[in-house]
Amino acid sequence: MTSTPDDLAAAARRLLLPPPGVPHTLAPGLRARAAAALLRLALDEAMDGFWRRLSPAMAHSRGRTKALCLEWYAPCSVARQWYAVWSALSAACHHHTYELPPTPGEVRAWHDDVVELLAALRQGPERTEA
Repeated sequence: MTSTPDDLAAAARRLLLPPPGVPHTLAPGLRARAAAALLRLALDEAMDGFWRRLSPAMAHSRGRTKALCLEWYAPCSVARQWYAVWSALSAACHHHTYELPPTPGEVRAWHDDVVELLAALRQGPERTEA
């Protein structure tokens, strides 16, 4: 089963805000970390989809290369926001015993950023000059 970036973001939202009457079976920290992993995956999938539409060969490049090149095909603000949110989610996904997990509030804020970025990446390239 293949999940779209929007499906992944929706799954993260359900982890953060389960429907009323549904019991919480995981601790808030675990739900937040799992939601962060889903959101990071959504960003990765959206980036791959962006490059598959624009330049299929670029979809096989490394993640850092794709992120650096994004600035040339999307507004600079989108490229910077993508990198900032992706970096924060990456840090949240890596479990270290001496660090606290991200709070549900932090991940909800990242969720809003990811939804905004998914829409921006769906629009396609806006500019090609420096």
